[in-house]
Amino acid sequence: MRPIKPENRVKRRIKELRKIFEAVDADKLKLIDPMIHQVTNLEIQMEKLLEDLKAVGFVETYQNGDNQFGTKESTVSRAYSGVFKNYVNAIRTLLSCLPETAPPEVEDTLTEFIRSHKR
Repeated sequence: MRPIKPENRVKRRIKELRKIFEAVDADKLKLIDPMIHQVTNLEIQMEKLLEDLKAVGFVETYQNGDNQFGTKESTVSRAYSGVFKNYVNAIRTLLSCLPETAPPEVEDTLTEFIRSHKR
């Protein structure tokens, strides 16, 4: 099986996210659409950084001069942590834009499940 081109993965992911947010009204969607693109780019960056992190690790050694050396958090680990925090904040912002009501069919299914398992 051929690997998916990065640009196709991005387009596919944007389409998935837009489907999740299709319940948002059109005006709000215009505002959050750039954030959907940014979230997709952050996901790609995190994947690349995670590959680097697997190779480098969370800790790297350093040496400053003859007698000063030790270990510290790796540069890749700090970069991944920063990108991850930005990603989480963006996702949190996007999720706050979703309507708060659950679709009726989800509520009905959950209610049926709870009623059927009552003692």
